[in-house]
Amino acid sequence: MISFRYHLVSIIAIFLAIALGVVVGTSALNGAVVGDLRRQVSDLKSSDSAASGQARALQARAGNADLLAQTFGAKIAGAELAKVPVVLLGAPGASKQLKDAIASEITAAGGTVAARLQLSSDFIDPKRANDIRSLATTGVHPIGLQLPSTDDPGTLAGALLGYVLLGHGQSTDLAQALASFSTLNMLKAETGNPGSGKAVVLVAPGSRPAGDPGAATLQSFASELAVIGGPTVVAGDQQSASAAGLVAELRGNDAARKALSTVDDAGSPLGNLTVVLTVSDALAGRKGSYGVAAGADALLPGVSS
Repeated sequence: MISFRYHLVSIIAIFLAIALGVVVGTSALNGAVVGDLRRQVSDLKSSDSAASGQARALQARAGNADLLAQTFGAKIAGAELAKVPVVLLGAPGASKQLKDAIASEITAAGGTVAARLQLSSDFIDPKRANDIRSLATTGVHPIGLQLPSTDDPGTLAGALLGYVLLGHGQSTDLAQALASFSTLNMLKAETGNPGSGKAVVLVAPGSRPAGDPGAATLQSFASELAVIGGPTVVAGDQQSASAAGLVAELRGNDAARKALSTVDDAGSPLGNLTVVLTVSDALAGRKGSYGVAAGADALLPGVSS
């Protein structure tokens, strides 16, 4: 006869077996999981080490390129811009440091900064669009300027300023146009007696907020500077070549890409040299997109990508 004690022992034995199975199974599973995790950690460490090595290599190359440009930049640029007057125009938000660096490189290449101008945030404020339309269509009338058939403020401003900044029309047209934009608090001359030039370098700001209402005005302005005025180079740092940056937007516009040149690493020794070489190319009728960001044709003019 089966006793109660037999039942109790059997039940205890069953639970012990289950517990033992759980312990043994968990140990085996933990061993496999821990082993797999260790392998993953090892792989990640190896991958991170490789990525860090690549980053260090790229930084070393960039440093070497900058050192080369810094050491031999003057010899490389030579007299690329000998006696060439260049207008340095800062877009709203352009840094003084970047403008200073580009101005120094232009001078080192034998050129002159004929005018150094800075546009204000009012220039691209949609609320001030009518002021630009009124100025361009009824205010200043340079002889020979045929304005585009549009009411876009950026295009109209680009046509007007491009025309006078690149020496078209009468000698008094430049002073009149600059004074008119200055009166509207949209433009400031950073040096005395601004003159016209044979090329314009528009210094871009860094990245701009996505959906910035002034971005479209600035983009059409830059394009029209080249279409109506002449050789135009838009120079910015790598932030300007980010998704919302002016350089990136111009590179993404087929018409703008055909009209002007862009540089995305200005501010570095190599980038500043690239600006000078790009201006020289623009004067010869050649256009391109240069630098290290996406959308660049090559590192600098004359170098295959």
